[in-house]
Amino acid sequence: MRLKHAGLNSKNNWKKNKSMIQTEVINDDTSRVILENLEDCRSFAQSLAKSLAPNLPRTVGLVGTLGAGKTQLVKFLAQALGAHPEDVISPTFVLVHPIDTHPQIYHIDAYRIHDSDEFLELGIEELFEQQAITIIEWADRFVECMPKNTLWIELACEDPQSQRRTVLLRNLSKLPDVQDQLRHSYD
Repeated sequence: MRLKHAGLNSKNNWKKNKSMIQTEVINDDTSRVILENLEDCRSFAQSLAKSLAPNLPRTVGLVGTLGAGKTQLVKFLAQALGAHPEDVISPTFVLVHPIDTHPQIYHIDAYRIHDSDEFLELGIEELFEQQAITIIEWADRFVECMPKNTLWIELACEDPQSQRRTVLLRNLSKLPDVQDQLRHSYD
């Protein structure tokens, strides 16, 4: 399954593919993706994995309310990189959960972290330098601690009973290789 790209100059910036994933390029820095169901989320995560795996290290800041699908997206991303589904859990009480993937994923849940000092005490800056993908849920609470080239992914759902999610990808202009790979997967 491939995502469809909506060009910047098109009258209607929205495009759909066979599985109904809609994408829109908002500007050089931001794209929007609409996921109708879990299969769309899995397909999106596979495209995302292909774009993140080269040129390590990578940092992803996940933003969204409780139940928005942050951990589910990490699970699908990790599976696309070789993890077993049961290896991906919400690291709420562990804080840093390494996942055996290729490349390695470090999954961090910052929900229970109180301040920037506590966040940095996790050794997070060392993880940012590892040849790995570091994914941080609730990263928006510590923007000042995040690398400048963080890929920001915001998940939103209007109806918690629905599987439909809106995904905003931000900071793409600082990640031209990721941006190019994702946009090629839209074509």
